[in-house]
Amino acid sequence: PLTFREFELLQFFVLREGRTVSREQLIESLWADAPEEETPNERTIDVHVRRLRVKLAHYQDIIRTVRGTGYRFDRHADVSILPLSGPSPDIY
Repeated sequence: PLTFREFELLQFFVLREGRTVSREQLIESLWADAPEEETPNERTIDVHVRRLRVKLAHYQDIIRTVRGTGYRFDRHADVSILPLSGPSPDIY
């Protein structure tokens, strides 16, 4: 199963399908309320993404590395993303 942070990370990517997201954007959005000492650096983001990819197994290629920039979510042919019936409780 995904951790809370891994789920947030995946959701962030899915909501921005096809757009490159910088590590800084991830930090600013997903750790906005964290105390400064708990705010990750860019290498920590890489570790979170790597762990998420491991859990995605053969679907790990849906999260692409954009060299020197960040990451991008690209839909996999046999993955369907179902919209919520109501608004998302998250503000990203």
